Amino acid sequence: MRYTNHTLTFLICTLIISAGSLFGGKLQVRDGRPVVDGVYVNGRGPYRFLIDTGSNVDFIDTRLAASIGLKPTFRTELATATGVTLVPGSDGNEVALGLVKADRQEFLISGLDAIHDSWFDVQGVIGQSFLSEFDYLLDLRNRRLEFGKQEVTGTRARLMKTNGRQSILTSLGDLVLDSATARLTLFGVRPEHVGDRKSEYRSLNGSQKTGFASGKPLVIEGRTIRYGDALAIPSRPELGLAGLLPLGLFKSVYFCNSEGYVVFE
Repeated sequence: MRYTNHTLTFLICTLIISAGSLFGGKLQVRDGRPVVDGVYVNGRGPYRFLIDTGSNVDFIDTRLAASIGLKPTFRTELATATGVTLVPGSDGNEVALGLVKADRQEFLISGLDAIHDSWFDVQGVIGQSFLSEFDYLLDLRNRRLEFGKQEVTGTRARLMKTNGRQSILTSLGDLVLDSATARLTLFGVRPEHVGDRKSEYRSLNGSQKTGFASGKPLVIEGRTIRYGDALAIPSRPELGLAGLLPLGLFKSVYFCNSEGYVVFE
């Protein structure tokens, strides 16, 4: 997900972080997607948020925003693969997760219907507005989130940014690193088959009927990744991006934002 017409340049945040890794919270991994407890917004909490590395902005549920006095301060366009919609937002907020904290954070205020259809208890989304300010390890196998510089082994790739979203170069094109999607998703590809049940791509501002495509190998820095069928979306919502790479395909992913690379195990 991305948003436009407000600002695409993130404000410099005040960070509280020390040398070494800092525990950022124990994860739940739901269908390969990480959900974390212990998020505080302007000192209020703790709340349960989805970790979405594919979003360039943070989201907060409309009811939670109202209950903690989060007032809309701007309106902006939210663009996803399913379309564009105008949503309210709030800036100048402080977000804390575990032992790390960032201020001047922007939230888009949304009903989060696409998330609540499956997980009614998730109250927001932590995206790149917060995550990109840190180096961090998303350990899906051991269900841990750790902040700070680390030495890790695995497949290393250079991070690229488009509209605040992080992507890497693969054999299928530039794919957004997306912890909130459960299946490899390819843009500009016609579905080959629908499968045993109706398939639908859902985002925070709508849904789109789609299908599956198969047969193309996914290779990252010489390493072939198994993924099964890919969700195929005929439209191309973002120029230059070929689709979404689900982080659930890996045991862990380390983001070194300070040096611009990512490591997959």
